[in-house]
Amino acid sequence: METIFQDLRYGLRMLAKAPTFTSVAVLTLALGIGANTAIFTLLNALLLKTLPVRAPQELVVVGDPTRSNDRSNGTPQTDLFSYPLYKVFRDNNSVFSGLIAGASEHRVDVDASAAGGTSDERVVARLVSGNYFPVLGVESAAGRLFTESDDTQETANPVVVLSYGYWNRRFALSPSVIGKEIRLNGFPFTIVGVSPPSFQGDVVGDNFSLYTPLSMQPQIIRGNKFRDNPNTSWLGLIGRLKPGVSPEQAKANLNVVFQQAMKGAYGAKISQDDRDAIGNAQIKIEAGGAGLSSLRSEYRTPLLLLMGIVGLVLLIACVNVANLLLARATARSKEVAVRLAIGANRARLIQQLLTESVMLAFLGGVCGALLALWGVKLLLKILKSDVASLPLSPDIRVLSFTLAVCLVTGILFGIVPALRTLKVQVSPTLKDAAATAPEPRSGFGWGKRLVAGQVAISLLVLFVASLVVRSLQKMMTQDLGYDSSRIVVAGLNPAAVGYKGEKMKQLARQLKERMEGHPGVRSVSYSELGLFGGSESADTIVAPGFTAAKPRDRLAYEDSVSPDYFSTVGIPILAGRGIGAQDTGSSARVAVVNEAMVKYFFHGENPVGRQFTIDDVNEKDKPFTVIGISHDAKDHGWMLRKVTKPRFYRAFLQEADPFQLMLEVNVSGDAGAVMNDLRVQIKAVDSSIPVIAVSTVQRAMENTVSSGIALAKLSAFFGVLALLLACVGLYGIMSCTVAGRTREIGVRIAIGAQRSDVLQMVLREGMLLVGVGIAVGIPLSLVGSRVLKSQLFGLKSTDPVSLVLVILLLGAVAAIAGFIPARRATKVNPVVALRYE
Repeated sequence: METIFQDLRYGLRMLAKAPTFTSVAVLTLALGIGANTAIFTLLNALLLKTLPVRAPQELVVVGDPTRSNDRSNGTPQTDLFSYPLYKVFRDNNSVFSGLIAGASEHRVDVDASAAGGTSDERVVARLVSGNYFPVLGVESAAGRLFTESDDTQETANPVVVLSYGYWNRRFALSPSVIGKEIRLNGFPFTIVGVSPPSFQGDVVGDNFSLYTPLSMQPQIIRGNKFRDNPNTSWLGLIGRLKPGVSPEQAKANLNVVFQQAMKGAYGAKISQDDRDAIGNAQIKIEAGGAGLSSLRSEYRTPLLLLMGIVGLVLLIACVNVANLLLARATARSKEVAVRLAIGANRARLIQQLLTESVMLAFLGGVCGALLALWGVKLLLKILKSDVASLPLSPDIRVLSFTLAVCLVTGILFGIVPALRTLKVQVSPTLKDAAATAPEPRSGFGWGKRLVAGQVAISLLVLFVASLVVRSLQKMMTQDLGYDSSRIVVAGLNPAAVGYKGEKMKQLARQLKERMEGHPGVRSVSYSELGLFGGSESADTIVAPGFTAAKPRDRLAYEDSVSPDYFSTVGIPILAGRGIGAQDTGSSARVAVVNEAMVKYFFHGENPVGRQFTIDDVNEKDKPFTVIGISHDAKDHGWMLRKVTKPRFYRAFLQEADPFQLMLEVNVSGDAGAVMNDLRVQIKAVDSSIPVIAVSTVQRAMENTVSSGIALAKLSAFFGVLALLLACVGLYGIMSCTVAGRTREIGVRIAIGAQRSDVLQMVLREGMLLVGVGIAVGIPLSLVGSRVLKSQLFGLKSTDPVSLVLVILLLGAVAAIAGFIPARRATKVNPVVALRYE
C-alpha cells in the first residue's frame, strides 16, 4: 500500500511537470470517456434501471412490454389485453400476489383554475387499476393513493392522483389542493393525493402528470368505451410474483387460465373467428422490474450501435495517448536508465508507469464525466423529445461504468509504453542520447503499429457511419407512390366531443368545403387513417379463389377515404376508378385495391368487378365490389422499410361510424400558411374538437423514423471525430519520426538530395502506415458492418460504394496530416542538423 501511495505522489509530480502533455492527453481521453458515459447514461435509463418501487425483482410483465402505448380493436390480442381478459387473469391466477393494469392517454385537457393551477393545459395521464399503487408498493407524498374501492363501476370514481412533478410545477407543492376539484377533458375530478417524487409511473419514457382509475376511461379517452369490450386490447399488465414462484411457473399458470377462459364465459363473449384466431396463442411472461416502454423497441438497437461506435472512438483516443506516452518515454529514457543503474527493479518501474497512466485516465474520466453531463443534454436535443422524460440522473451503475472505463483505458494506453522500459539498455542510454530515439530508423515500431491500427478502426467507424447515413437517405427519398412534398395532413378526434356517424361525415364535408378555394390550396380530401397518422387497421379477408392455411396469411390493411382522395394525395389509379361522390351509404359497398393486393389475393389478374368480404360474422353478407386498382403507396411509418403490403380503400361515406378524421390538403404555395389556415378553419367549425397534429407529410415521416435520424447524425459526428483523432495520431508519429531523423535528413540534403525527394520519402512513409491500416481495416469493416444488416434500407452491409468513399476520404485527410511534417522535413538546414547531432 505504501508503494502505491509513493507511485501516486511521484506520478502527480511528473504530470504536473509536463502540463502541455497532461492537458492534451486528458482532453483526448475526456472526449472518448465522455462520449461513452453519455451514451451509457441513456442506455442505462432505458434498458437497465429498475422502477423505484418495492422489490422490483419480483415484478413480471404479462405480454409485450414494448406495447405500452398501443391499442387494438378487432381480434383480441394476447400480448396486449382487454379489460375482461385482465379480470380473468387477475381473479383466477395462483401465482401473483397482485396483478395491475394500465393504459396511457397523451392528450388530456386540464382546467385546474378552481384548484389554483393553470386554466388550460394538455398533459399525459395514466389510467390504472385500483390495486396499482398497493401492488407496486408506492407510498403517497401527500393525501392518499388509489385503492380497489376507487376502481369500481364505470364513471363512478372521478378521483385523480397528481404526480409529484406536476404538483410542484402547477401548485407549488401546496397541500391545500388535496380535496379540490380540477376538470379533465371538461369533467370534474377530485384530487385525492400525490405520488412520491421518485416515482414516474410504470412506463419508462412517459412523463405522467396524472393518474386516474380505469373506471373513468370514457372521460379520459373520449369518444370510446373500451372497458367492457373484449375486442379492445389496450392494457399493459404487470404482476408481482408470490414468494417462491418463478416466471416459468407464472407463464404456465396463466396459459392454463387463458385456455379455461376461452372455454368459459370469456370465450362466449367473442366470435368463433376470434376464438379460432387466438385459441392456440401463448401468453408470454418477461422480467418486469424495469417496467414497460415503447421506446425500448425503437431505441434499443440504435443505442447499442452507438455504444459500439463510441467504444471504438475511445480506442482510437487511447492509441493517441499511447503514442504521446511513447514519445514521452523517449525523453525519460535516461531517467529510467539512471534508476536501473542504482538498483531499481524493472517490474517496479512498470508498476510506476502504469500508475501514471491510470492516473491520467482517471483525470480524463473526471473531465469526461463533466463533459457527459453536457453531452446527455445534447443527445436529448437530437433524440425525440419524449426521451427527455427518462430517469437520466447518474446512479451507481453509471459511476461504476465510468470507473471501469477509466481503469481499462489507463491500462490499454499505458501497457505498451511501460513495457518499453524492458528494452532500455543502461550503458548505451547513458552514453549516447541518440540511442533513445522513439522509433527505429527503419522497420515498423510500436508507434507505427498503433497508428496503423488506429487507421483500421477509423475506417470501420467511418464505414458504419456511411452505411447508416446513406441508408437513411435512401429510405427518406424512396418513391412513396405519390408526391409527399406538397401534402399537408391534419389529425382530428371529433369522436371525443360527441361526433358520431352522419355527424362525423357532415363535419368532414364541411371542413373540406371550407378549405377548398383558400390561397395555396389545390384540393382537399379526408380519410379515417390518412398518411402517417399513427393509426393502422387490418382485417382478414375472404377472396374467391384464394386460400391460406392461417388467418394471418389472409390479412389486408385498410383505410376509409373520401371522393377525390387519390387525386388529392396523388396516388395513380391504374385501372377502373377511384372512390367517388356516388359511393354513399345507400349504394353498394365498393373498394379500391392496391397492386400488392392484386398480386397476392387475385393472383395478378384484373379484379375490377370481383368481390371479397371481411372474415367476420358481422361482415359475411356485406361484400365489397372492387372498382379500381391503385398504385402501391407507403403511407405509414412501419412500411418505410418494408415491401408494400396488400391494402384496400373503402368509401368513407359508406362507413357506419368512423372513429377519427384525417384531412389531406394538396398545397401549391406556402405549406406553413396553409397549416395555420387549417387550424383556424377547424376551430371556426367547432373549437372543442381535439386537434391531434397538423404537419407536412415530410415532417410526419421524419417523426416516424426519428431514432434512425438520430442514429445517422450521431454516427456521422463520431465518424468525423474518429477521422480527426486518427489523423492527429498520424501527424504525431510522423512529427516524431522527422524529429528523430533530423541528422539523416540533413546528411541527405548535404550530399545533394532534392527537397522534393525528402518530401516524397517522408510522405511515402506516412502513406505506407495509412495503406497498412486500410488493408487491415477493409476486412475488419466488412465483418463488423454485419451487425447493421437488419438496420439498412436499400444497401448491403458490404456496400462497395460506401467503402470506396470512406477509403478516399480517409486517404485524403491522412495525406494532409502527413504532408505537414513532411514539408517541415524539407526545411531542415543541414549545417544546423549536423552541428546539433
